[in-house]
Amino acid sequence: MAVKLLAISFVLATRARTLEQRFGGLDKMYRSHRHVAVAGYLLLVAHVAVVPWRFDSPGGVPAGLIAFGGLTVLTLLSIGPRLRPTRRIVTISYSAWKHTHRLVGVFFIFSIPHMFLVDSLIMDAFVALGWVLAAYVVGVAAYFHRLLISRIAQPRVPYTVRATHRLDDATLEVVLTPDRDPIHFTAGQFVFVHFKQPGLREPHPFTVASSPRERDLRLVVKATGDFTRRLHDQLQTGRSARVEGAYGMLDYRRGTPDQIWIAGGIGITPMLAWLRDHPSHDHHIDLYYTVRHPGDALFDHDIAEHAARHPNLNYHLIISSTDGTLTAEDVAADTTAPLTTISVYMCGPVALINAFEQGFLNLGVAASNIHYEEFAFR
Repeated sequence: MAVKLLAISFVLATRARTLEQRFGGLDKMYRSHRHVAVAGYLLLVAHVAVVPWRFDSPGGVPAGLIAFGGLTVLTLLSIGPRLRPTRRIVTISYSAWKHTHRLVGVFFIFSIPHMFLVDSLIMDAFVALGWVLAAYVVGVAAYFHRLLISRIAQPRVPYTVRATHRLDDATLEVVLTPDRDPIHFTAGQFVFVHFKQPGLREPHPFTVASSPRERDLRLVVKATGDFTRRLHDQLQTGRSARVEGAYGMLDYRRGTPDQIWIAGGIGITPMLAWLRDHPSHDHHIDLYYTVRHPGDALFDHDIAEHAARHPNLNYHLIISSTDGTLTAEDVAADTTAPLTTISVYMCGPVALINAFEQGFLNLGVAASNIHYEEFAFR
């Protein structure tokens, strides 16, 4: 079962479009990848703890130790920063984690000779052997697909950095012009961008802030980590970029007629794309844009102009330093439509999304009507 779960986790890491649609978004697919991989690792721990060690197999024992030891280290590097007891001890940059995480497949492959050299029981249990061999074939194939073949299967479209606009000390707008045909995307989706500039070559996900009607791509980047800080300070116009995507299934047009949009800080980005794509007049929308200070509302004027042109769009700017923290109860008090008929779309910090999700659930909003995407892919 450990081998099967790890093989499934490799399949879920391929970014396959058909799987993304079935999972309801790449973020949910990656979350399942993480949970399945951890479950597979825990079964390996149980295997090591329960099954007697056989040191009479000099070839199998080292392979098993290498596989288990490597997977243990890589699992700790993945989940350690998320756990309160270990987050101060296990510290690793996203870039370093991403490069080391690719070794998971190597240690998975090391477990193959361990199985054949040590586990004599499985050699006599042909059904179990068939299942495990099938899992290894699928897992190894998915691993090498993601590592080597995905660039062909999921091509990157060439763009050029046409302009960079520093909106404030921590926020950068990047304008990309396609070198040939642009990518096709739906407003609200995100892309992975690979800049061809030293120090910025690592692909990162960014929500597209422009409308699909525009030829250029507009990305709004908040300097919150090592990579985004370098991007804010160092990205040069004229540099080449490669864009992969688009991904994501955050689409308000699939929701109910009455909707609530909640954006925290840079989380306004997908909603900017929706507004720039001309919001549907079939939906009544209350947009809440919450920021800490007035200067943080970088797109206030842009949103206000859209609201002035669309009578079904009600815009609420919340400055938490003076207005207080916005809650689901505050939003519900301003809503005239029954909460059971409302679709909620959210984007912003994880703490904000979690608080609003729980608040709306407590108020009677159906879980199926609460929509957001999680960008914590580690």
